[in-house]
Amino acid sequence: MGKLWQCRFHYHIIRDEQAYLHISNYIIDNPANWWQDTFYTN
Repeated sequence: MGKLWQCRFHYHIIRDEQAYLHISNYIIDNPANWWQDTFYTN
């Protein structure tokens, strides 16, 4: 039937507003940092 779990994926519980802001900022800002990633090719 195949795998049901996505490798290198994990759940993270957001426990307070500070954690929420940290995670949401990471999601928003991450594309701007893509050029610094080792897998980036121009």
